[in-house]
Amino acid sequence: MTTPLRERRRQMLRDEIVGAAQMLLAEKGHKSMSMDDLAAQVGVSKPTLYSYFGTKDEIVVAVAMRLINPLLLVLEADLIDQTPLERLTVFLATAVQLQIDAGYSALQIWVPEVLELLHAYEESAECLQRIDNAVVKLVQAAFDQGEIDPDLDRATVVRSLYALVHSMHLAPHSQSGLPDPATTAVRLAHIFRHGVRREG
Repeated sequence: MTTPLRERRRQMLRDEIVGAAQMLLAEKGHKSMSMDDLAAQVGVSKPTLYSYFGTKDEIVVAVAMRLINPLLLVLEADLIDQTPLERLTVFLATAVQLQIDAGYSALQIWVPEVLELLHAYEESAECLQRIDNAVVKLVQAAFDQGEIDPDLDRATVVRSLYALVHSMHLAPHSQSGLPDPATTAVRLAHIFRHGVRREG
């Protein structure tokens, strides 16, 4: 069944609002972005903006879901040709690449203030729980299959993975400069895989 033109236009404007919000959040941050800024960026009135999103928080959640949904697809795909450690590595590379593609200062999903906001909305809270469940399950499977060093523990491996996912936002003013966006995702995945892998 074909979606009516009016609904398609409404969805297109909603997507444009979320895309503009993603750019403004990267530029100004969660606290500094205003609905006035966003309405001006999209070229709509504030009442029009509020007809799509009741609050700024709802927009932040919508932007976050743009990053979360592809990660769920990676984690929940039925890939029998990949080992658990390989799947975790692909998840890490995908998460980092999404951030690079969105800009180094993209919305930081895993910072406390944004996480708190995401947990306040049922849809995003459920998605975050699904990500964590899938990651923990894959880490345990990698231990069970002897892929991960048995001297490590599950909680440390999971947190190391999350730390590398979030690493693009750490030390932004380091004298080392920014990593090469063409190779960073693959290199961080390599660091994780070789750091936890069982030798021999």
